[in-house]
Amino acid sequence: MKRFFVWFGMWAALVCAAQVGAQEKYALVIGNGAYTAVPKLKNPVNDANDMKGALEGLGFQVDLLTDAGLMSMESAIGRFRRKLEGSQDAYGFLFYAGHGVQAGSENYLIPVDADIQSESYLRLRAVPVQVMLDELNEAGNALNVVVLDACRDNPFSWNRSGSRGLKAVGNQPADSIIVYATSAGSTAADGEGRNGLFTEQLLKNLKTSGLDVNEVFRRTGGDVIAASGDKQRPAIYSQFFGTAYLGAQPVAQQTRPVPAPQQTQAAAYAGMVRVPAGTFMMGSNGGDDDETPHRVTISKAFYIGKYEVTQKEWRDVMGTTVRQQQDKAAYNFGLAGEGDDYPMYYVSWLEAVEYCNRRSEKEGLSPAYTVSGSAVTWNRGANGYRLPTEAEWEYAAKGGGSGTYDYAGSNDADSVAWYSSNSGNSTHPVGTKAANSLGIYDMSGNVYEWCWDWYDSYGSGSVTDPIGAASGSYRVNRGGGWLIDAQYVRSAFRARSNPANGGSDGLGFRVVRP
Repeated sequence: MKRFFVWFGMWAALVCAAQVGAQEKYALVIGNGAYTAVPKLKNPVNDANDMKGALEGLGFQVDLLTDAGLMSMESAIGRFRRKLEGSQDAYGFLFYAGHGVQAGSENYLIPVDADIQSESYLRLRAVPVQVMLDELNEAGNALNVVVLDACRDNPFSWNRSGSRGLKAVGNQPADSIIVYATSAGSTAADGEGRNGLFTEQLLKNLKTSGLDVNEVFRRTGGDVIAASGDKQRPAIYSQFFGTAYLGAQPVAQQTRPVPAPQQTQAAAYAGMVRVPAGTFMMGSNGGDDDETPHRVTISKAFYIGKYEVTQKEWRDVMGTTVRQQQDKAAYNFGLAGEGDDYPMYYVSWLEAVEYCNRRSEKEGLSPAYTVSGSAVTWNRGANGYRLPTEAEWEYAAKGGGSGTYDYAGSNDADSVAWYSSNSGNSTHPVGTKAANSLGIYDMSGNVYEWCWDWYDSYGSGSVTDPIGAASGSYRVNRGGGWLIDAQYVRSAFRARSNPANGGSDGLGFRVVRP
């Protein structure tokens, strides 16, 4: 069973590691003090350096950031998750010291370069704690420790709510311990010595071997209360009922906890790539009139198929071959590549929706769509397969918003796409061109790919999680295909087709899961 520990606190830290043999352990440590737009803090860098030393003493490989900006923090969190994904048995530890605020129902960590003029900009210019927790929770490794020292007054002049400190995490993961170095909604000072009061007491207790994590909490909490004259009282919220050790276990107890039987993250999302939440510029200044550039936020991570749905995958679920689909298509142009690993085509939008539902049912997942004739309703809470929204598709093609290439992974169409100049008038087996930065193949070229959205123009204003128009005549498809010129396989290029016809020899799809 996954172990997930979270600690919010004034210069706080939490260590938990059940070490047996050569346990893989990774840590990310961030200390932010040299703020440019809000009051500086004198202890975070000290606390981060001292925590790095403590964690290395416990066997962690530590990635240290001090006075980090937003891009550095986001990139480091992504690297950290990828390390953890590499081993189901890995232990992870994330420590943050610096400014943190609550606004509405969210907690945010503040980068040193953040110039946040109003509360509405927090999600764009700070790190939402819940997004970070979702990142680590989905890594699929055995244990994660998150240490956040951010319980202090909101430093921004626009603060209107009067909120103090941080709020309790609303969505507490199972098997987690959430500890505030001071009570939720209260604040703790930066500290007068080298370390904050809480970290000073915690570092002292970390030197004691053989303590399980609950004893570390108990002793550190008691020491903080005594040292502060009961002015700072830690709060503990626990959903963890096992035993774990920060270093070597007592000899009599050196056994690794046995996880409950469950499907691993890797097995559950086989053949898919995780795309983290984030913000990007959708559209293009150099494209067609319907590519109006605008800022889009994808608020939740999602998984997308590494490849376009293949002919074998289609046949295994739907029972028909590409030749049989060709025979019933409204426009029969002949075959353009045939084989198990070739992308499926001659698929209408409605048939792609049906595939998603059938595959979900086959794998014991809840179907994403309710279908009544040609009317389709998206069940947003379902965990089954679905088509990407147009924004999700472009965000993934552009590498999670980090890419600035014309095509999905390059400015050279030949390196990433099968299109009119290199395809030989046919589709090709999936994954035979280079992937983009997220490891996704063929988002430029090979076959066009259906998206969820009705086709419509979009404006220039910022939006979050757009899902297209409420109705229309055509559904969006993206990515271009084997039979068209390079300008039409750009990541920003938009196309559309009638959702009810039988597709064509250049139109397929790929799937998404939440």
